[in-house]
Amino acid sequence: MTEDFEAILQAGSQELATRTGARPAAMVRARGDVLRRRHRMATAALAVALVAAVGGGAFAVTGRSSHDALPEAVGSPTTAPTSTAPPTVTPTNPAGKPDGSAAPPPSPSSPACRSLVVPQEVKDAVTLAYRRSQPGLVHIAPVKGTFYYGRCGGVFYAGTSFTPTADATENELVQLQDAGGAEKYFTKAEAEGSAWTFVDGDGLPRDPRGCAAIPEIPARLAALWGDCLGRP
Repeated sequence: MTEDFEAILQAGSQELATRTGARPAAMVRARGDVLRRRHRMATAALAVALVAAVGGGAFAVTGRSSHDALPEAVGSPTTAPTSTAPPTVTPTNPAGKPDGSAAPPPSPSSPACRSLVVPQEVKDAVTLAYRRSQPGLVHIAPVKGTFYYGRCGGVFYAGTSFTPTADATENELVQLQDAGGAEKYFTKAEAEGSAWTFVDGDGLPRDPRGCAAIPEIPARLAALWGDCLGRP
């Protein structure tokens, strides 16, 4: 019976040893699993913190996170080219005085004008017309080299200044002083029997535009005459 008890006691001791020895191994494995999970969690938390730190630094420098999309380039609208007409340049007479080539062309409603060579009978008729307009003025003659004569449509025009002749009286000399010696302007219709008529004269001081300032003288004819500025 003692032998049986010892055998039983030995078997119980072995079973007890087996049970008590296996429990700590399982506990160690469980403890190891817990530690590994904690390690993985700590590693993951550390990685997240590191990424957040790096991303925050980049945002502080650039003003945007790494996930922000870059703005698209904004192109300025193009303006269609516009054509600019070149400025119109009007040629001028270098001498400052219009001549026949620089005279403006007549409009369809205005008659054509021509500057003509004056015959002696026209000078005599114009002198007679001025004598009729100035009572007491007889001994006069056109100043040589300054007689203007022309035609526009059906009307003749003339311009001249007068000087006293050798037999002029004192009264005539007085009449021809100052404005009396200025340029005088005359017209005559083309119709048969028409006579020359004194229409106007330069005042004092003389208008710098010359006969271009005389309304009775057509502008184109005045231009052909050089504005009657041939006499100083």
